[in-house]
Amino acid sequence: MTSEELANEVMAAVVAVQGRILGVGQEQYDEGSQQKFELMSLQQLVDYAMEEAEDGIAYNVMLRYKLKQLKAAINQAFAGYTANAAARHAKPAPSPAPDVYQMPANPPKVVGPDPTDILYRIPGHPAADNFGGFSR
Repeated sequence: MTSEELANEVMAAVVAVQGRILGVGQEQYDEGSQQKFELMSLQQLVDYAMEEAEDGIAYNVMLRYKLKQLKAAINQAFAGYTANAAARHAKPAPSPAPDVYQMPANPPKVVGPDPTDILYRIPGHPAADNFGGFSR
């Protein structure tokens, strides 16, 4: 973002504030030739400002909460992207790893020859014993 682009964003925010002043603000605070704050005592203005500051804190906490959710969603969507600082294009997050297969408590019995049987029939193989090359 250039300085000029930043200045344009600031101007857009000011225009939005002007819209609020001339819209909802005019309905709530316009007293003809004066604004409501001009008619307040200093004590009333301080109390009002403190209420607004407290509202601002609440709104900022709400915004912070939503930003944390957005950050988590962005991190999930672009996993690994920040690791490559030179990257110019975001890469989609990898597919989640498949669940680890859990062996059933009572696995089904295998029908047919035991594939490990061949190891017991190879003479000299560690699984075979000294009795003719068979362990069984």
